[in-house]
Amino acid sequence: MELAIEAARSELPFEFDRALRVERAAFAAKVRAARAVLGLSQDEFARAIGLTQKSVHRIEQGAVEPKIRTIAKIEQFWVRQGISFEHVRGGGFRLVVESKVLLR
Repeated sequence: MELAIEAARSELPFEFDRALRVERAAFAAKVRAARAVLGLSQDEFARAIGLTQKSVHRIEQGAVEPKIRTIAKIEQFWVRQGISFEHVRGGGFRLVVESKVLLR
């Protein structure tokens, strides 16, 4: 019985770590996709949300875990631009683009 409990405990950090990696990769992909739809360079996007181009690059590569306020700035920017994302079970997402964005 004790072995089963130890095995379950050792899997928890792995599953949590995997979930964090999936979320970071999903957010990085969202930033790249939204920026592409809007036709913005990393530098233009960075200036619009108050970051540096290097910071945007690192977020898009999944190299960093953005601060909550940075995530909020990015998500608010998307809303103002007419872009949103729907979560898909298992960690995926769908990009939703309002028609006003397409007619620019």
